[in-house]
Parts: sequence; structure tokens; C-alpha cells
Amino acid sequence: MKLSEFIVYFVFGLSIFIAPVFIFGVLPTWRTNREAQKEARRQREATQRQHEAEQQWLHQRLLSLVNESTTIFQNLPVEIDKAERALSDAEEEFADGAFSPFWAAIERSVTHLAQFNHDIKQITNKFNYYESEKNKLDSAPPAFRLNINTLPDATCTADRMRSIVRPAHKDPHFATIYEQRRTSQILVEGFTSLGQAIDEMSYRLESSIGALEKSFSGSISNLAASNRENAREITAGVDSVRGQLESDAKSRRDHEARERVMLDNIQRRRKP
Repeated sequence: MKLSEFIVYFVFGLSIFIAPVFIFGVLPTWRTNREAQKEARRQREATQRQHEAEQQWLHQRLLSLVNESTTIFQNLPVEIDKAERALSDAEEEFADGAFSPFWAAIERSVTHLAQFNHDIKQITNKFNYYESEKNKLDSAPPAFRLNINTLPDATCTADRMRSIVRPAHKDPHFATIYEQRRTSQILVEGFTSLGQAIDEMSYRLESSIGALEKSFSGSISNLAASNRENAREITAGVDSVRGQLESDAKSRRDHEARERVMLDNIQRRRKP
């Protein structure tokens, strides 16, 4: 048998042996691996889509918190103005000796002060939730900016109310009407009666405003600390770049000095 024929038969026999191995062994494994890769890619894409959807929902949620808080904050002076005007009405009714209208005006003032207190707590809760969730965003969160230094002084209004109510308690006619109304429920959260609202309003307002200021001051402190850390990182980066530039400049000067020496040696026909 010639060598060429032997090679042909050998290759043919080898192909007969390899083909089943490829078909029944390698090919199924290749297909399995390919399907596994496709499935892994599908899962990664599904996870990415879910993550993007969650990010979009969270961003929209935080934006809603900011907008809602801004609207509530802008309405706070309105509540205090209404409370003050109700107190002015109460003073007029007291001067006229109108017992029930006097206490009705006090109730209106209490209602607006209680609404102010409720709104302050709402802003605090929304801000605290915003602070706890904002770092979960991959992108920058919507800015939560409220100038709490512009808050109206609600405690002064509450103190004014107590100063107006005090003389009424000393008058037997006004005091009698008060006793009839002191346990009446008022439609505001946090107070069960007119008497409780009058007695506890100043304390409740101070507590709510203090909690709001504490939340915002903590956020400002964290922001300041973050800014200081960023400033240190920037300074370190600048120092590193300056050091690298100085090192590169020295290397260039040394290289230029060596070139001048070599050129001088060549011009003087000396071996460098």
C-alpha cells in the first residue's frame, strides 16, 4: 500500500471515530454552554432593567418628598397668620363680653397652630426618610433645600394665646363657657380636647420645631464633613500631580544635560 493511500485511509478512519465523539460529546456540551451563556446574559439584562426601574422609582419618590415638603413649608406662614387673626378676633370678642364667640375664636387659633405643628412633623418625617434613602441612588438625588431660618415663630403665637386666655379664666362668665367647651374635641391630630391644646401647645411646637432643626443641622454637618473630605482628597490629588510634574521636569533637565555633554564630546571629537 502506498503512503498516500495509507494517509487517506487513516484520515477516513480517524474521521469516522472523531465524528461521533464530536456529535455526541463535544457538540451537546458546546450547545449547553452556549445556552447557559444566553441564560446568564438574559438574567443580567433582567437584573439591570429591574435595577434601573427601582432607581427611577426611588428618584421619583425622593422628588415627590421634596416637592411635598416645599409646598407644606410655603404654607406654614399662612397657618400662623390665620392663628394670629383668630386671636385678634378673640381679643375683640373679649372686649365686647361675647363669651361663646371668644372661645370659638380661640378654637380657630388652636386649630391653625395644631395644623402648623402637624405640618412641621410631616416635613421632619419626609426629610428623615429622604436622608435614609438618598444614598441608594446611583445618580445625584434631587436637592432638599428649605430655609428653616425663615420659619415663623409659632411659639410666640402660642404664648400670645395663653396671655389672652388667662384673663378669660379669671372672669366667671368666660370661665363657665370654657368649662362647657374645654373637653370638646377639635379636629386636629395630636390633641384630644381644647383644654389639652391650650395647655400643651407651646411645648408641642417647641418640640416639633426642635426636631426639625436637629434633622437639618445633622444633614448640614454631614455635608460639611463630606466637603472637608472631598477637599482633602483634591488637595492630595493636586500634591500628587505637582510631585509628578516636578519629577518629570527633573528627568527632562537631566536628560537634556546628558545630551549637551554628549554633543560637546562629539564636537570636541572625544568619546562620549
